[in-house]
Formats: sequence, C-alpha cells, structure tokens
Amino acid sequence: MYNLLFPPDNRLEDEYYSESILIPTKDESGDHLWLEHNPPIAKIHKNSVKFNGVYLLLVHGMEGSSESHYMVSIGKEALDRGYGVVRMNLRNCGRGLGLAKKPYNAGQSEDLEVVLRYIHKNFSHHIFLSGFSLSANMVMKFLGEKREHFAKAFTATSPPLDLKRSCDFIDSKAGSFYRDHFLDTMKEKVESGIYDISEKVKQRVLRSKSFFDFDDFFTAPVSGYANVFEYYNLCSSINYLKTIKTPGLVVHAEDDPVVPAEVWHEINWKSFPIIQTVLTKQGGHVGFVSDSSPELPEGRWLPKIIMNFFDGCLKKI
Repeated sequence: MYNLLFPPDNRLEDEYYSESILIPTKDESGDHLWLEHNPPIAKIHKNSVKFNGVYLLLVHGMEGSSESHYMVSIGKEALDRGYGVVRMNLRNCGRGLGLAKKPYNAGQSEDLEVVLRYIHKNFSHHIFLSGFSLSANMVMKFLGEKREHFAKAFTATSPPLDLKRSCDFIDSKAGSFYRDHFLDTMKEKVESGIYDISEKVKQRVLRSKSFFDFDDFFTAPVSGYANVFEYYNLCSSINYLKTIKTPGLVVHAEDDPVVPAEVWHEINWKSFPIIQTVLTKQGGHVGFVSDSSPELPEGRWLPKIIMNFFDGCLKKI
C-alpha cells in the first residue's frame, strides 16, 4: 500500500534516454505489445557507467504496467549499474491498452518468448529476466518449458506458485480488498469493448463476483483453455520448478496479502539448488519497504536484492 500511495518518481523518461517499441505477438491475432526501452547509459553519455553487456527485461504483475513502482525503481537501479533495460507491458496494460483483442494471463509464455527474441536480435545476447506477481509465475513456467529461453538468469518476486490456491486465497475474506480492486479494473477493460467477445459473454463476465468466476467466464476460454481448471493446472509455476535449468532467485513475504505463504512452505526448495530463495516475515505483495537509511533513502530494498543477485551472475555469462 505504501508503494501505491507513495510511488517513486519515474525519471526513466526524462533523466535517461527512453524510447517506446511496439512488436506483434506470435499468435497472429493482430495483437501488439508495448515495450519501454532504456538503453545503457554509456550508449548515450560517454563519461558514465560502463555498459556491462547485459539487458534486463522487467515484466509487471496483475493490472500493473511499465510504470509500476517496482518496474521504475529496479529499472533505475539496473541502469545505474551498467545494464540496458526493457520494461514490458502485458497485453492491454499501460500504454498498450487497446492494442490487443486478447487478455494477458499467468502462463503467456509465447509473449515472453517474442520479447526476449527481440532483445536478443536487436540489443544483446546476454539477457536477465525479472518477473513480479503474476508475471513471476509466468517467468518460472516459461523457463521450465522446452523453449529457447534466451535468459541467462532470472528473478521472481511474489509469485502465485499455485494459481488455484492463490485464487482461493484472494477470493476469501482475507483477500477481499485486493480481489475487489483487481476485479474492478479488469472489468473496466472488458466493459470498454477492447476484447473480441460477444455481448452475451461480456455481460456474464461483468457479473463475476470472484476471481474464480472471472477466470472461468473470461480468462480461460478467451485464452484458449478448455476450462478454468486446465488453465490453473497448466499455468501454475509450481509444476515447472523441477525442469528450470536457469539460475534464479525467488523472493516472497510471509505476510503477502495476495499470495498464500503456505504453498511456499510446502515446497522443498533445497531440491532445486539452481534456485536461490529469500523469504521475509514482512514485505507484503511486491512491497518490501523498510525504514529509510543513508544506503536506502526511500527504504525500498527490493531493487538492491535483485540487482545484487544479477551482478553475481555477470561472471558466469
């Protein structure tokens, strides 16, 4: 809540060079993805931090965008450390609103692949990947699949590892505040008419009272899944952990009000030595704010944790 009420200043488009990029999705739907690109500082200013050769792709969470607080703060930290940065908007998010007829979902591996391929072709063959919330799940699912992954390392922050149980949690009384908030914004998009659905389906979706209903009436069928249970089962990242071959860091908080910590504790993380983990008692959902200090004037410590991990991976690429 602190980050929502007091977001960091987004200086990525005035103090740093920035450009917007639109690329088509792979499914031939006519949909497009809106990317925000910040080249390495050294490409713009000669007497600045040296480009380390790596690009970082940041992917936001549910109903977020390239302007979400963690995208901005981590993007700035990465640029100041010598990285190039691409902030990806999922379908119909941020400035990409209205550029897609299909919605985003928690398992949209093909969209990740097309963006990574674009970065690999145009900017650098050395890419790190960082996902948050819903996209943290997407990142781990993607890396556990038999695909051309491109990414040399990844981080996943506040991932809903088991989609069905996360849905049950947010649909419970404990998650009602966040459920209502997210449902309101998702229904606004449906009501606006940007999606390629019939009026009958639209009205049914707008009557959704829970996350489960919304995914059952809209996300799953429009995304091509037989039903909501197939969607949850095929897209839950917990089912892909054992096949991830890319070094990674997963960060989660015990007091996350959106994703239940119980699922985290049921996983034997030691059986996945390629994945490092950080579990904090406090941190909320993609929050991780502490008291301010000379080292962290704004108290946001997630950028430091993530970028320290990626810096440690530089020697291995």
